[in-house]
Amino acid sequence: MILLDRVPLDHESLNHKEAKHHDFAKEYNETMTYLHEHFPKGVIHFKRKGAQKYTKGTDNLGREVPKMAEPIVPWRIPLRGSMATGNKGTHEWACCLSAPEPLANGLWDMGRTKAITIKGSRAVDIKKEPDLAFFLFKVSRFVHKGLIAVADPKADDEAIGKEEKLISDRKYAVWNALPDDKLNTMARAYGIVDVNDKQPNAIRKELETLLVTNDKLKKQNSAVKGTSDFLEEMNVTDNVLLRNFIQKAIDDKKLTWSGDGRWKVGQKVVVQVPYSELQRKNDYLCSYLMAGNHADKLQEFIRDFIDKEYLDKVKDKKEWIWLAKIAGVPHEFKKTADVIANTKEFFCPV
Repeated sequence: MILLDRVPLDHESLNHKEAKHHDFAKEYNETMTYLHEHFPKGVIHFKRKGAQKYTKGTDNLGREVPKMAEPIVPWRIPLRGSMATGNKGTHEWACCLSAPEPLANGLWDMGRTKAITIKGSRAVDIKKEPDLAFFLFKVSRFVHKGLIAVADPKADDEAIGKEEKLISDRKYAVWNALPDDKLNTMARAYGIVDVNDKQPNAIRKELETLLVTNDKLKKQNSAVKGTSDFLEEMNVTDNVLLRNFIQKAIDDKKLTWSGDGRWKVGQKVVVQVPYSELQRKNDYLCSYLMAGNHADKLQEFIRDFIDKEYLDKVKDKKEWIWLAKIAGVPHEFKKTADVIANTKEFFCPV
């Protein structure tokens, strides 16, 4: 039985909106529906976090054991607690595992069992102990404060599937979908240094390792570029081409980072990176140059690095289109040869 403010919860009021216990009965009913849907085997496992502790010790032969399990001290979990329901404020809920006792003033006492013991974990059968399942899952402060975790099989299964799909997508993107002619560009764009001095498979392995790290960091910072971003940028966007260009300039020692937070070309300062952005200084430079009102700064930045030798090495049509856009050379509905010739003329006039 569930007691609400020390009187039995009226489950029949679920069908009567005007009833005093309607909202509370609805809360109970919705919670039980959720539990039956999310725990198809009908059992909820409540597990204490960090219950098992270890220490140095000795076995029965006097030999030193570096990691010996300490005895788990049982917890007593009260079966009475407070919970707010909708706009009804906070009320006292209690779960009676023994026969409740009516009092002279119309209220009820919980009976003899006012708490349960949990050592490492406790399995609760939803059908056999519905009130206990409801109380622990919905009311108990031990669960809400995270001292006791609820093992959710559906959520755990979804997490496993999501992680395995991410691993599969990452492997496919780096080792199958990324062609050799785009490998160096994408690798530089994601911060792999000195790609010209490395073999393709070594670059792919380094790129895969970097994406593994980024996927973990992305959970705390959505700005970090992980596998999902990599897949979206596989077509080589303007942003990717600029990041590739920046990394190449760094590798060639033409673009330098100074200790005072400035990106420089020679003695010329490109941009001062704010202290709050130092952890993503490369991305900050890219965002700064890509800003809509900085087209002239991007053009100046690119011209500082480009010469005839650089242009002679450009083979990718997308890179020519990107350079043409920076130069202000018309490229839409134009022959590729004309776009290349006009872009070369802009950056390296005869």
